[in-house]
Amino acid sequence: MPSTPPPEFSLSAWVDESAVIGPAGGFGTYTMAAVVADPGQCDDLRREVSALTIKPGVRLHWVAESVKRRDLIAEAVAHLDIAAILTVGTPMDRSRQERARRCCLERLLYELDQFGVSEVWLESRAVPQDKRDLRLVDSARRKRLITPDLQVGFAKPSAEPMLWLPDAVAGAMSALVLGEDRWLTAMTDVVTVHQVVVR
Repeated sequence: MPSTPPPEFSLSAWVDESAVIGPAGGFGTYTMAAVVADPGQCDDLRREVSALTIKPGVRLHWVAESVKRRDLIAEAVAHLDIAAILTVGTPMDRSRQERARRCCLERLLYELDQFGVSEVWLESRAVPQDKRDLRLVDSARRKRLITPDLQVGFAKPSAEPMLWLPDAVAGAMSALVLGEDRWLTAMTDVVTVHQVVVR
């Protein structure tokens, strides 16, 4: 009796960003974070991250969380079956955040493709900004930085708890930039950071 071939393994990634705006005349930092997971396990991950919310229907949002809750979230993220890949762009002029985003997103897509991710979900912003991101994806394909098989779409954190995870990881990176390393240190085992020079 012929055996049934095992289902093809795949990985998906969810992406969010965080920016630290420097002082007037100075430079900041732009971070893009991707959390990578087996899509077959994501329902369990959604339940786990939803259990961290203060009350049902209220999303996790790093900037709105207290120090105590950030400790709790960072510890929980560290024990999930995920990988987090970050691209951290500097120097970022406050008037050129979109330029920093493009540099970080291009590198992040390359790293995700190399990691074996087949599907990427970016946090949706406004329609013109989403279209700008898709033009960058097309450019990365033309430059052969990513394969044609890497699919990129958009999701909203109000409907997709998986986006709460890169929000937390990116927020922990920004906290490090501002001098507080405890949260990114807690996530060390699941986080890989790539530095990007913003030109």
